[in-house]
Amino acid sequence: MKDPGTTPDLGALRQEIDAIDKALISLFNRRMAVAHKIAAAKGDGSLVYVPEREQDNIRRALEQVEPAHRRRAESFLKSLMRLSRSVQYDDLMRGGADFAAGRLLREAEPAWPRIRRVIVQGAAGAYSEQAAALLFPAVEPDRAETFAEACDRVRDGLADVAVLPLENSTAGTVDDVYNLLLKDQLFIWRSLTLPIQHQLLVRPGTTLDQVRTIISHPQALAQCSDYIRRQGWSIEASLNTAFAAEQVAASGRNDLAAIASPAAARSCGLDVLAAEINNTDVNQTRFIAVGRSFAVTPDCSRISLILKLPHTIGALASTLAVFSDSGLNLSKIQSRPDRDSPWTYLFYLDFACGRSDLPSALATLYQLSCEMPMLRLLGWYGEVVP
Repeated sequence: MKDPGTTPDLGALRQEIDAIDKALISLFNRRMAVAHKIAAAKGDGSLVYVPEREQDNIRRALEQVEPAHRRRAESFLKSLMRLSRSVQYDDLMRGGADFAAGRLLREAEPAWPRIRRVIVQGAAGAYSEQAAALLFPAVEPDRAETFAEACDRVRDGLADVAVLPLENSTAGTVDDVYNLLLKDQLFIWRSLTLPIQHQLLVRPGTTLDQVRTIISHPQALAQCSDYIRRQGWSIEASLNTAFAAEQVAASGRNDLAAIASPAAARSCGLDVLAAEINNTDVNQTRFIAVGRSFAVTPDCSRISLILKLPHTIGALASTLAVFSDSGLNLSKIQSRPDRDSPWTYLFYLDFACGRSDLPSALATLYQLSCEMPMLRLLGWYGEVVP
């Protein structure tokens, strides 16, 4: 049994912690007040973030910290400095600081774009065609063979918007679409999440034991991989699920089947040999409508952007903390290789942002635009509920 005289008094320790916290908050308030003064002094355009100076300050401060706690102290100091910078950025924003993404967000007048020409990738019965019908019910879409062709048509002014699949809940992102958003400098205008139930389509009279090969878009093949593996079939990639249905219809083969939609089956005169063959019952694909200019709709609720992070320890964690500091809810983060710089990555982020959240979003984006090697705004738009 412990000697009662040597047992720490928990109540007294908690009182000591409370006193320390009170002192820390007092010092915190003083530090933030100084940050406001620094922002006023930097109104001439001086940099807010000077990494070398911060690192030097941290190095000198850590000399006063017990070795066992130096890593924790470094994390504490970095957070404190990040918050101090956010005060300066807020003040500079109120003083009229300008940056590219901020101009787009501030100057855009919420309005419903006038859509006369819609382009989708795929043949009749493609899932993109179904998404386009829900997004723009008054417009009959044109069709392109590839995602690149659809984006080219928008970029060249031959279509107002392209409706493209961006990501699937089972198979992940559609890499080509992300690459094209960046390459063609397109903006997201609308978003829609569509439930996807894949069907196994065959020429009339074909039986299951005759099938040897499945053809479809790689995303659809991935979404139905469990079913394909159980049957022991080989796979072939097609540009689109509806194109795959057309290929089966034209093949004259009973050993070839397509994974596509019921609409594609009707369009191509194929039979549905098996229904709802995807790996999960909650298979969903998110589609986006993209245009060549920045447009904000009255129901805007999400901002999408691309970031390139500095090559430093903790860069991703610090970047994510900026959103938390501003009370913004990140709903997606996706890394993609930077094709122009081997072994570096771009980060695609979405966060919730209604009209009332714009001041916080502007402050956050201003801080990131000043501190990241690259930031590109992809859109501020609404999600259509089918």
